[in-house]
Amino acid sequence: MKKVLLVAIYLLVVSTFIFSKDVDAVSSADEGNGAPSYEYPHKEKEFPSPKRPQKPSSEKIKEASSKNPEKAGDEYISETKDTFKYGLTDEVSTLLDDLTSSEDPRFVDEIYDLFQETKSPKIRRKILLYFTKLKDPCLEDYAVEIINDPYDTDKNTVNACFDYISAVKSRSAIPGIVDLIEKEEVDYFSKSIVCLGEIGGDEEALFLSSYIDRDDLSTQDLQSLVRVLGKLKALETWDKLVELAEDENANSFVRGYAAEAIGAMEKDDSVSILSGLYESEDPIVRQYAIKGLSHYDNEETKKVVIQALKDDNYKIRIDAIQIVGEHKIKQADADLIYHCKHKEETVVKDKCYKVLAELNTSLGNEYLISVIKDKKSSDTTKAKVAAALLEFNNAGSSDILSLAKDTLTDDKRKALRYALGKEFAKYGRAEYASICADYISSKDVSTQGTGLDIYAKGRYSSVKSAVEELAAQYVEDGDTGISKKAANNVNAKKAKRILENN
Repeated sequence: MKKVLLVAIYLLVVSTFIFSKDVDAVSSADEGNGAPSYEYPHKEKEFPSPKRPQKPSSEKIKEASSKNPEKAGDEYISETKDTFKYGLTDEVSTLLDDLTSSEDPRFVDEIYDLFQETKSPKIRRKILLYFTKLKDPCLEDYAVEIINDPYDTDKNTVNACFDYISAVKSRSAIPGIVDLIEKEEVDYFSKSIVCLGEIGGDEEALFLSSYIDRDDLSTQDLQSLVRVLGKLKALETWDKLVELAEDENANSFVRGYAAEAIGAMEKDDSVSILSGLYESEDPIVRQYAIKGLSHYDNEETKKVVIQALKDDNYKIRIDAIQIVGEHKIKQADADLIYHCKHKEETVVKDKCYKVLAELNTSLGNEYLISVIKDKKSSDTTKAKVAAALLEFNNAGSSDILSLAKDTLTDDKRKALRYALGKEFAKYGRAEYASICADYISSKDVSTQGTGLDIYAKGRYSSVKSAVEELAAQYVEDGDTGISKKAANNVNAKKAKRILENN
């Protein structure tokens, strides 16, 4: 009996030893592939209640109408509603594109109702995009339901739901997104990470940070993860991200995104690291080091940014110019003027014009105004400089108005005339009343139409009678006796609509 007992004890000890070794092996294997170590507090999937679109404010409606006065009247509104009810798919699709582009909120109810009825995936996606642009949560119930169970829906629609959820910041989608990440759904893994970065909080940051040590992530997934960790400010991963950013054997974009991420975490120690990374020979690493430094407003950052204005890579110069504007680095104005005067990519020059106007230094303003006055400057350049000056309205307004008056008597400069008129129409400033009247009195159809756009924004009392006089010339399209001279009927109709939309 004792022998049997001893044998049993021996076998128990041996089996326990073997089992513990197996557990250690499994644990070791898990550590080898970087399995997530953070235990996320899982929650039940949510299903938000249906809701109607948000009612647009009168201010939003007025803004939408003023963008295109020809689409402000009752006739357009009636035609648009009919298109949503009876139009062909292509007609509805084109209309949705137009309303999305202009962020027009006047037809939210009709568009929402169409979403509930349509069987067209194309139209459904267009409507999702429309409400994504408006950031209206009325389709949250649909989007969350799709994310919770995406398998019977086409991939394009699922991706549109991810974009929508990011835009409306739907935290109801978090359980479903976490589930997709944990299941490592290939089709949606990167999209899920990016979306969670937009809507998540501290718990989600910890959850995602547990993936940073995985060695089985694709380069694309690692890139997405690194960027999101910066957005969520997952400070637990700062050391790891620094290691990635400084690893010269790592993928360039992984290194770059890691640099941008440690900058986004706004930790003081990041500045010296990013300053060192800017010395890399890899332009991608340099570019994202500059992006990372954009989060800091200190002397060391300013020194690196001013050096970046001289970088051989034009994309880096553009990012540096952007930071100069954001942090109001006024001592960089001479560098920007140099780029404007010398051979340079058009996109860089255009950025310089805008930032110089924003900085509002005497040196910068003097240069920009000189371009407006210089007869040797091209009209294309004058239009860009004028747009920059008018946007910030710090200097040059009178010179630009004088330039516009000159173009009104020179039909060879119609392109500049129209361009300046479109800029005046954006702001409705009191000093534009006189030029508005000049545009409306023009015999050129397009110039007159531009003048009406300027009036629609500014509603100048001194110009109202001219608009009323033009509106009085309107003849219904179907009537007889329409004057062939009337530029008139198109602009007369436009004037009438503007007055009706007062």
